[in-house]
Amino acid sequence: MKNLKVSVVFSLIFAMVMGCSGQMDGVIRRDAVRIEITYTDAKAAMANLVAVMPDGEYFQGKSESFDRTKNIMEMNSTDTDRTAGHFGALQTFHGNAQATLTGNRGNVIKCRFFLTDVLLGFPGGGIGICQFSDDRVIDIFF
Repeated sequence: MKNLKVSVVFSLIFAMVMGCSGQMDGVIRRDAVRIEITYTDAKAAMANLVAVMPDGEYFQGKSESFDRTKNIMEMNSTDTDRTAGHFGALQTFHGNAQATLTGNRGNVIKCRFFLTDVLLGFPGGGIGICQFSDDRVIDIFF
């Protein structure tokens, strides 16, 4: 029994160090179209994210931990969100990770995620919301 516990703990630590990959399911609200966002090298709140839209546009970016109070102060001091789209749907979502994905056609998707377990990161599950620079919103489940 003791060896089993040691094996389980070692496996969890190994998975956290090596990173994991998986997918998140999303639904674009306006169109009710399903999409997938894949994550790789997931360690805590950090991961590489890739999404391919139904029209073929390819998005990629990295996630990071999210400090809501710090980011609110930064948004109030800069005007970058207004020039690249408003991203208003993200303002009220209380997450603990965020990401900006850049598309191969010049569009941007900004996301906020609530990771169920920050130490496990994306493989531990959670929910999220993403918004395109044209204001379409994606609800995310993983």
